[in-house]
Amino acid sequence: MGKKKGKGKSQEEAASGSAPAAQQQPGGSHQPQPSQQVSPPQEPPQPTPSQGGGGKKKKKTDAVSQSKPSTGTGPPPGIPQGPPTPQHQMAPPRQQQMAPPPQQHVASTPQQQGPWGARGPQQQQQVPQQQMGYHPQQQMGYPPQQQMGYPPQQQMGYSPQHQQRGPTPQQQRGPSPQQQRGPAPQQQRGPAPQQQRGPYPQQQGGPALQQQFGPAPQQQRDPQQVPGPVSYGAEAQAVVQQPQRGPQKPEGSRPGSSGDQQEKKQPQRGTPKKDPLPTKQLAKVQISESSDTLKYRDVVPGTEGRRIKIETNHLGLSLGNIEIAYHYDVNLVPDTPKKYLRQVMELFRQQKFPKRYPAFDGRKNLYSSSPLPIDGTMSATIVYRELDGRDKEYKVEVKFANEVDMRGLRGKGQRGETPREALQVVDIVLRSAPALSLTAVGRSFFHRPEQIIELGEGMEMYNGFYQSAIRGWKPFLNVDVAHKAFPKSMNVMDALVDLFASDYRPVSREDLARGLERFQLEKFEKFIKTLKVTYEIPNAGATRRSYRVNGVGEPAAVKKFRPNDGPEVTIEKYFAEKYRVRLRYPKLPTLWVGNKERRDKMLLPLEFCTIEENQAVNRKMTENQTREMIRYAATNTTVRKDKIMRALGQARYNDNATVREFGFSVASEFEKLEARVLKPPDLGYGGNRKVSVAKGIWRGDRFVAGAVINKWTVVCADRAPRGDELGNFANMVVRHARDCGMTFTTDAEKPLQIIGNRQNDIKSFFQRSKGKYDVIFVVVPNSGPTYSHVKSAAEINTGCLTQCLKMITLSRKINQQTVMNILLKVNAKLNGLNHVLLTRPPILNRPCMIMGADVTHPSPDSQNIPSVAAVTASHEPKAFKYNICWRLQPPRVEIIEDLQAIVEEQLMFFYKSNNQMKPERIVFFRDGVSEGQFEQVIHSEIRAIRAACKKIQPDGYEPNITFLVVQKRHHTRLFPLNPRDSEDRNMNVPAGTCVDKDITHPFLQDFYLVSHASIQGVAKPTKYCTLWDDNNMSNDDVEALAYHLCHMFTRCNRSVSYPAPTYYAHLAAARAKVYIENENLDMNNLNRERQRFLIQDVIRKDLPMFFV
Repeated sequence: MGKKKGKGKSQEEAASGSAPAAQQQPGGSHQPQPSQQVSPPQEPPQPTPSQGGGGKKKKKTDAVSQSKPSTGTGPPPGIPQGPPTPQHQMAPPRQQQMAPPPQQHVASTPQQQGPWGARGPQQQQQVPQQQMGYHPQQQMGYPPQQQMGYPPQQQMGYSPQHQQRGPTPQQQRGPSPQQQRGPAPQQQRGPAPQQQRGPYPQQQGGPALQQQFGPAPQQQRDPQQVPGPVSYGAEAQAVVQQPQRGPQKPEGSRPGSSGDQQEKKQPQRGTPKKDPLPTKQLAKVQISESSDTLKYRDVVPGTEGRRIKIETNHLGLSLGNIEIAYHYDVNLVPDTPKKYLRQVMELFRQQKFPKRYPAFDGRKNLYSSSPLPIDGTMSATIVYRELDGRDKEYKVEVKFANEVDMRGLRGKGQRGETPREALQVVDIVLRSAPALSLTAVGRSFFHRPEQIIELGEGMEMYNGFYQSAIRGWKPFLNVDVAHKAFPKSMNVMDALVDLFASDYRPVSREDLARGLERFQLEKFEKFIKTLKVTYEIPNAGATRRSYRVNGVGEPAAVKKFRPNDGPEVTIEKYFAEKYRVRLRYPKLPTLWVGNKERRDKMLLPLEFCTIEENQAVNRKMTENQTREMIRYAATNTTVRKDKIMRALGQARYNDNATVREFGFSVASEFEKLEARVLKPPDLGYGGNRKVSVAKGIWRGDRFVAGAVINKWTVVCADRAPRGDELGNFANMVVRHARDCGMTFTTDAEKPLQIIGNRQNDIKSFFQRSKGKYDVIFVVVPNSGPTYSHVKSAAEINTGCLTQCLKMITLSRKINQQTVMNILLKVNAKLNGLNHVLLTRPPILNRPCMIMGADVTHPSPDSQNIPSVAAVTASHEPKAFKYNICWRLQPPRVEIIEDLQAIVEEQLMFFYKSNNQMKPERIVFFRDGVSEGQFEQVIHSEIRAIRAACKKIQPDGYEPNITFLVVQKRHHTRLFPLNPRDSEDRNMNVPAGTCVDKDITHPFLQDFYLVSHASIQGVAKPTKYCTLWDDNNMSNDDVEALAYHLCHMFTRCNRSVSYPAPTYYAHLAAARAKVYIENENLDMNNLNRERQRFLIQDVIRKDLPMFFV
């Protein structure tokens, strides 16, 4: 869906069928160091006859499985001691997967172990089962915690003497032992300062009310919350290494005051000065509790990685000595067509102040570098000759509005919010150069190329460039190439021919003269609606007029009207009698133009209408048009840089009179700076094999945990395949599944069926298949609604797991690599584990929930289609498996409206999946938010996450939250200065290239990261910005976490351009769009409408990765 947005899959990233085949590396099994071992899941206990190993599935027991008490001298329970046998590598069949974990553990003890190691202090008080809605018989059936596969504690530096329940009392968030019987009066409002949140957020019950949403002033979090990597199950040891708190400070003192001598000895990076208001700590941003003002502070760039020299498409921008700009409001009467506004205002300037060159934004705003000679309101009547040759009068009024302070843009500026109005002034001034000669679309400018690039279906591609003034450590102008589809300027009849030539064999005017079928009429109206056409009757004198098309009308041979209250005639007869013109295509629809409120619609024969040139339209392109545009637009870095420099020569900023009047100047060369290439993570596969990543790609090996498929089939929902294509595909699946560690215990059920693509046939098939198969492979047409019908019938109506592939894949592209890519998805869908991170980010050392969120919007030309908000969350220690929640919300609303309820669902899922552990840390990757929405996100979505935690456990559950925005909608590109630093034929920077200074925000923790190897064209970096950080992560920590998660996308054996949780959120939103496709929705009650599309529990809960 078009986003923040309309996001589709990035062209530079791999999809199914494009990643390298996963093959076992030669040379035998690699034996990694103990600290790098990947421990595959332990074999589940063999079922007894009473447990239904091969017979009927036994009813779930009512007991809650708990961990065995640790003896303190061995690895945690469930760690395999050697290479797995084949049955170790596979998840149990669905009948076994649905069963609760084995009842071999006792109740929780201080030494209790779970999938994350020893329970930390936060986990000591369990959430009441009644409150959490948790019942033993409702367990999800995830593999026991023994299958989590963590390294033994001895290998992680774990010592038995440190195996205690948590930090020492004075380090805990809860009361000290002497306070447990009843606090003294002065202690009733909450813990003293030395009991503030330590290196791990404490979940122990009993804090006062002010702790339930955010800390009170005297309870500010310790700025140094993460001392470094912490071993699994060794939280106590890590806390012992923390310095002891100083003496208790009087209530109401602020962190950093003289009462805490110990904290004074540990100066923190970027520590803010004392502030009279208590503040919550943001990542390099603070938000005041009593005022919604953002306060910025310095950040320290990262140091990890190999340093390289690069250049970027940012040009240094000098703003001269200007301190104040003067803003004027402009009003034109009557309303002026947008394409005439600049010309009319230029005539006004020449008439009123010919020696001044203010900057006009093309709408309602005028800016000057010094006061204009205007006393009150200045007005004038301007006569302008429009394209149809008619002169039209416009009354222009200009009056002073306000002054704009420009000083905040100098250098790094002052700490504080980016002066957006000042930045807007710079943008408008610099746009004055190309605006009069080129077609402006947003911040881009286009011209019709000398060599026409046909995109098909009535569209062609224009070339152009994008420009935007940005604030880095100094002001910059970001310039990039731009491409856009424009309707071809041609007779509407020719456009009609071009529109349908791509659907069928080449057509002519005569082929369409007999009239259009219904689907053709709908397609034509969608194309022509909102376009401007020039109407002119041949040989009829001055009849040239310009109109905007509202829609289509009845054919001229059918539609009747009364001209001048005379007798009723058809449009065809009217033209024959009035203008002596015979219509050649009277059976084709007419064009409805003019005033929409007019009682009698104005209808024009389409053969007399011509589509005007240079019309920018915001429409979703077809797959064919997108493919053609990418083919022409995707170039290497050398060609792209040359195109940008040509655009700069065309704009000639420094020669423009308006730019000179303001004293601005633009550098003529790209900004050169230093970047760092981060080290990729090592990945673990089955058999304790370590796999290295090179150039963003790795060769897959046997899965860490391969799924077991007992019953499956292949069906075709398209035309009958040629020969035995279905059977050949089924054989390839079984053969290659064996290579990667999956097990198909039987061949596909025969006969392989052809169910056709009619919706009722698809529904009937899945009704018959309910509960019958572990997975169903479905061949669907290359386009059309069949895919939507399959997913809705399977996941919403019947609870069947499916894996779809297009007919073109089956008939032309089926090979080992394609099948292996399909199996990557199937294994994840069946709760398998493809690979794991061997080099783990420190934040994952304690229970941590990684979340991704995205909101996809309908295309601008869509009506009555809601936006879809989707949130994914990890629910196991390896951050490989995610589950989804989604909501419908009003179109183009970016803030997630129901985020609190979504986070509550995700917390519950995590809690049930991890032996009743709650996440101590939440890392939230938010896609699609612009800088102008940062404050709104902070005050809406971050608070919703806090509120969800409070709702789950009102007595003080407050996990550390790190909230990052992930941005792909920008035009920054990075180019290596030294060709030897490139790793591909397009001369891109290497995968892992990171920039966090110079062109980034001076007082926010943000950075650009190229995490993938581009398949074609110039790699587009992803921009990250930290809005909130309770975990106090350094730039190196955040950059490594984001980069590592880019290697955890299950669909391919290559790093992708943004983190897996964010990618999954996009896939989840796309799946929700599939469900509501072609459905009539009540836009006034979207929550009720969503209830129609609830996913079956057997899919949503038991197979949460079904959507990949």
